[in-house]
Amino acid sequence: MSRVPEWLKSAGLSHFTSNFNGIDEEQFLGLQMQDYANYKIMTQEDRRKLFSLLQVLKRELDSKPDKAMKALPSKKASEKPAPEPRGIGRTASSHAAPAKEEAKEDAKEERIKVCVRKRPLFKKEADRGDVDVCQADNQQFLCVLEPKTKVDLTKYTEEHNFFFDEVCWEDSANKEVYQRCGAPLVRYVFEKQGKASCFAYGQTGSGKTHTMMGHPNEPGLYFLAAEEIFHIIKSDRAYRDTEVWVSFFEIYGGKLYDLLNDRRKLVARVDAKQVVNIVGLQETEVSNVKHLMDTLNTGHESRSTAATGANMDSSRSHAVLQIQFKKQGKNSGKLSFIDLAGSERASDVNDNDRQTRLEGAEINKSLLALKECIRALDQNSKHVPFRGSTLTSVLKDSFIGNCRTVMIANVSPGTASCEHTMNTLRYANRVKQLKGASKGRGGPNQQGGDAYMPHQGGGNAGRNAGQARVEAERRPQRAVPSQRKPEPEPEEVYEEEDDLARSQDQLAYEELVTNILEEEDDVVACHRQQIEDNMALVQEEMGLLTQVEMPGGSVERYVVSLDRVLQRKIEAVQGLRDRLHEFQQRLKEEETLSKTRRL
Repeated sequence: MSRVPEWLKSAGLSHFTSNFNGIDEEQFLGLQMQDYANYKIMTQEDRRKLFSLLQVLKRELDSKPDKAMKALPSKKASEKPAPEPRGIGRTASSHAAPAKEEAKEDAKEERIKVCVRKRPLFKKEADRGDVDVCQADNQQFLCVLEPKTKVDLTKYTEEHNFFFDEVCWEDSANKEVYQRCGAPLVRYVFEKQGKASCFAYGQTGSGKTHTMMGHPNEPGLYFLAAEEIFHIIKSDRAYRDTEVWVSFFEIYGGKLYDLLNDRRKLVARVDAKQVVNIVGLQETEVSNVKHLMDTLNTGHESRSTAATGANMDSSRSHAVLQIQFKKQGKNSGKLSFIDLAGSERASDVNDNDRQTRLEGAEINKSLLALKECIRALDQNSKHVPFRGSTLTSVLKDSFIGNCRTVMIANVSPGTASCEHTMNTLRYANRVKQLKGASKGRGGPNQQGGDAYMPHQGGGNAGRNAGQARVEAERRPQRAVPSQRKPEPEPEEVYEEEDDLARSQDQLAYEELVTNILEEEDDVVACHRQQIEDNMALVQEEMGLLTQVEMPGGSVERYVVSLDRVLQRKIEAVQGLRDRLHEFQQRLKEEETLSKTRRL
């Protein structure tokens, strides 16, 4: 007998049971969002319930194939259906869908968790006319109402719906964000002696550093994690002999700098066991929360910032905090917090100097490499492309073995930041896209389709979102003309993710920037070597002077030797000048390509 009616009842969708008559369990699990309308699932609330139910069932089947979903229906069968659908408001729901509770329990076993945090609308944004275009339910759903203008200057609103593991709205304090996203990582490190990483990603000014560092009245994840770490060590006898060591460094322009040691330049080396070690990185043992936070505040003041077109004080480096746990001199776990650099588009830094452009290109390259590593991690891929950037190289041990990862995508709600917000959400969606999609269900078209649903509503920009959504969903389907492709959905998703796609010009620009950064080190090293060689030649000249001034010194030998020394000097200087001219040519190419490449 089919268990589909029991599953629907467990999610509060029992009134749709008759719509699913004749569908077996395999077909039910293979449903995609574009199929919901065929079964009269029209409202956003019902769609969210069905989406959450399917995700729970699929995860249960993946993690426990021998007990595939046996406990789920019986556990939820006695529960009452959820109340009537509600709109997206600012008040949290008094009931949580049973499927969502099960999803939270099941998410603890996932290797990757993607969370989104929406910050409040600032007063200065409201004063200049910005409105809040993001609507969140503080659970798993986020909606962006993007204002657009047609070619005939008609204004309309395009609606984008996203589903993530966690969505925190603007009223969520850092403590709530920590409990939902950070606390499971701390417990995992202690219980499993594994490695856990928490990334804060988003446009500059979207709240990444606030989420991580916080302020005295609202401490961030650093402080809250430290508080729980030392509480566990003091309260649990099993961990009282645990030592806590802290290191704090930044990755700026592909180079490493120690923030706890006057920004001393570091070098990453790979040993015979293929383990990446940061040579010269200072580790500090901390004994309490205050000691740890004082250490971090000292390092945070040294972090690289600069003004860009998107923010006057943008973080231009990735800050990496590593908390290492040791027992009797042996590592027993590691917790990493990474505050990523601001993710501006090229158009936001196009008017700045070359250094800012190079910074932006390196930041974008490292963020793309990070996305691929996280996706490979979640799919249990045999190969993780951690060599794609310096960021992923130094965090290699966080992507292999016994590890867990959380990405917190921070978004700004204002109209002016809408494009940045969409890019951030698309990035997070791409990270989450293939979660469970490689397990063999639903076919190739299922990749990421359940995570992101673009909709377009006509009318003015101020049009009510709920009304626009209902009208769009109830509008009858029009026949597709024969000259069009029969399956436009993938093309639409491609257009939505067009900003993430890299053209040939972009790839060429990234390769050129990589070459410039590498040649920069080579030029500096060549100059340093030329100075050392010159000093050796000066000493040789001094020796010639001493010899010629001695009684019986040979002037002819002095002249010949001095000529050789001067010739070597000329060759060394000319070689350095040739390297400088080549490097200058690279910089001119970068200047030209930065103006012509696709933004």
